[in-house]
Amino acid sequence: MNLVMFEYVEVNLIGVIVLLVMWVSSYRRHGNFEDREQYHFVRMLSFNILILLSDIAIYLMRGIASPVVKVFTHCACLLYFLLGGWICYVWVHFVLARLYPQHQEGKAERFLLLLPVVADSILIICSPFTGWVYSLSETNVYHRGPFILLAFVPSILYFLVTTVITVNEYRHPIRSRESNVYVTLVLFPFFSLVGNVLQMYFYGLSIVWLCTTVSLLILFINRQNDQLSRDTLTGLFNRRQTNAQLSWELHHSHSSDNPLFLAMFDVDNFKRINDQYGHLSGDEALMLIAKVLQQNSPRSDFVGRFGGDEFLLIGHVRHAEEIDGIIKKINYALEFTNKTHMLGYTLSLSVGYMVCDDVSNITMDEIINMADKRMYEAKHLKKLESF
Repeated sequence: MNLVMFEYVEVNLIGVIVLLVMWVSSYRRHGNFEDREQYHFVRMLSFNILILLSDIAIYLMRGIASPVVKVFTHCACLLYFLLGGWICYVWVHFVLARLYPQHQEGKAERFLLLLPVVADSILIICSPFTGWVYSLSETNVYHRGPFILLAFVPSILYFLVTTVITVNEYRHPIRSRESNVYVTLVLFPFFSLVGNVLQMYFYGLSIVWLCTTVSLLILFINRQNDQLSRDTLTGLFNRRQTNAQLSWELHHSHSSDNPLFLAMFDVDNFKRINDQYGHLSGDEALMLIAKVLQQNSPRSDFVGRFGGDEFLLIGHVRHAEEIDGIIKKINYALEFTNKTHMLGYTLSLSVGYMVCDDVSNITMDEIINMADKRMYEAKHLKKLESF
């Protein structure tokens, strides 16, 4: 192996090692992959590892004219190009899961998203026979095909779609995420596209997937930081992040025409659930309630675990009746959960909320205390009605 070949393989292997470290860390943290965002992230890591390994294989087999080696080179080339399109397809799903955790993909949406990558895959699979995307010479040397640019069109389309979605969400007047989340989602396609341009301009240079590795590393670090703002049991935002969000809302209330509201939820009879059924059942109850709150709150609203069995919902409404509608939807979902999960105990919530038409003369503690007071009034009323 000459020096140039050694350096090429070494750089790609460094990329593989970095990706493997992220893969192992992500798998150990969420091995069951119930989190769709985490699931798609690990898929992207896996695809990028396979792409870099196939790139190494293509380079090492270059110039070996054996028919058997040529077959393996074709396999490596197919893997390289096919996964390039599919990793961008998975990226769309990752962005949707990141920005819209409750999003459910419909049949029409699934078809439209699959169409570019399936068409791309057909073009690539035909290439060993047609030479459309790539071809191999008699001496097993890789050459670009006349339609190689078409193989990158789906990836560009996916990147454009996710960039438009991210920028549009960032500009939303009542967005509930910090700026660094949106910046990271925009940087991912940026680095990959820069790598593609350089690779197409300088023939023989293969850096696009190393650029994607850098993007995934930035994404990984951002996700690690995000974990610091999450409650480990429920996956909701923790108290520190909830306070920060409420503070942000108060300082940016002028950017929305709709009043700010805060709703505080408290689990009814939570101590009895813990004492009678055990702390594992108590944890299960909190996780189920967190899931119900997340899935039945407006997508732009902020859901956090404030502490113990208390949860906060922060958002904007045009009038107070909208909050009553949200609470009814949450209660219906809890009733359905009680019927379907056969828990042995009944999950219910007491709630108090505060609507702030004018936040100029009110503090964060005052809003929380008022919602807390109304929540305990609702809980007390429930106890009186049960007698």
